[in-house]
Amino acid sequence: MPSRRTDFFLSAAIFVAGCAYFAAFSPWTRPVLLDAATWDYMALQVAQGLVPYRDIFLHKTPGGAFVGAAGAMAGSLLGIEPVLAAHALFLALGALGPVLLYRLCRKSMPRGAALASAVALLTFNEWVIAALQGCLPKIVTIVFGLASMLAAENGSALAASLWGGCSVLCWQPGLAFLVGAWVSLLRGGERGLLRWIAIGATSLLPSVLLLSWLAAHGALRDFFEQAVMFNFTYIHEKARPVFGTVRALVRTAGIWNDVELLLAPAALAGFALRSLRRDEATQWRFPLSMSVSAAIYLAMTFVSYQSWPDAMLFAPMVAALLGAGLFALLSTLLVPAAATSIAVIVLVLATIPNDRPTFHPPVDFATQRVQFRSLADGLTPADSVVAVSVPEFFIHTGRRNGWKWPYLWFGVDDFASDHHENGFQGILDDLDRDKPALILVARLWAGPQRVLFEKWAAARYDLRVVRLYPHTRKPLRVYRLRR
Repeated sequence: MPSRRTDFFLSAAIFVAGCAYFAAFSPWTRPVLLDAATWDYMALQVAQGLVPYRDIFLHKTPGGAFVGAAGAMAGSLLGIEPVLAAHALFLALGALGPVLLYRLCRKSMPRGAALASAVALLTFNEWVIAALQGCLPKIVTIVFGLASMLAAENGSALAASLWGGCSVLCWQPGLAFLVGAWVSLLRGGERGLLRWIAIGATSLLPSVLLLSWLAAHGALRDFFEQAVMFNFTYIHEKARPVFGTVRALVRTAGIWNDVELLLAPAALAGFALRSLRRDEATQWRFPLSMSVSAAIYLAMTFVSYQSWPDAMLFAPMVAALLGAGLFALLSTLLVPAAATSIAVIVLVLATIPNDRPTFHPPVDFATQRVQFRSLADGLTPADSVVAVSVPEFFIHTGRRNGWKWPYLWFGVDDFASDHHENGFQGILDDLDRDKPALILVARLWAGPQRVLFEKWAAARYDLRVVRLYPHTRKPLRVYRLRR
């Protein structure tokens, strides 16, 4: 079979296999939760007219919310639950990622190494969980980034810049993929000042469109304050020392990717053995764009690295190292077809999930919906509800948060105070004026503003503590207005 046709059929097979793998986790019955639910909520509300930054605080670029909103709107037109339709789109993107990685690796690797790399992406637990949880922006950041690097390796400069610009629009560190693509274009012979002006301008096109839309909706200043200025403070306060970042990365690898750590020695041995062989058949390399993007993102983690979702941008490089390394080891002993088959089988076995709640949540979507809707008992459609870190309530009840602060930790409460003319007391005065019938508070909010809020609420609201998944270890505090 001709090479291109083989690659096409393998790409289709990878996509179908990825979709089938995700389907095995019953994604339509999974509950919504935490950070992913915050993006689900934003996607649903953007589909109904919410303007990021103006109507809701957001310190990341909003591409993930817009992609989720597209899925939600399509679901509404087709009579599908909007949040589940948005999830379906992200599951499809999660299955597309391995396809793009396969095509990218095929530019400079044997077919067996590229195929093993694609399968290895599905062993990367962060990738799988993010795709299953919903509208997490790092999925689209990576998918657009892979598309950018693939276009660059194909010599399509404008397409590479456009996809790279879309990646940055989904999360700022997507810049690593864009720069990786540009380095590949430089190596490929792209020259000329006017040509590079056009390439650079193309990468800015998604941002120009976004900024124009925000300006038209009176949100341009809010965007600058939240997505730009807030992050300077956030990075300064949350920056780890060098060894602290190393410990955090190692801890993430140990908690999330134990199988990869077990297979890593074999993969490294494969690269070592391949380097000792001098025949041309063994001379293949990682795509330059992917190597550069991984190096740039590694440097970024030493500026700010918080938790496991931040490790996701390493997924393409880790998967390529693991898959290609195993193929290299096996190909020193076996013919390519056998080496490919065994490497793929080993990696398919590595995709078998563990028994942690991240893969097998303790409640389903319908049960969670009943539980959260019970919190709205006695409310009228006109009653306002305010919540901190409880997006699940709004997803299941179809309501919109009564204020713009989806969470108030990591310095967001200080930011909110600084941007109100009367400080945090002014925020409490606004609540006094609006009199929300229900206030929900969960997760990590602490500090002096939380103390002020509790004192204010105690004089006006009846408090009840409730444990609803995923707010179990740190339960919900439910405040009902005294009539």
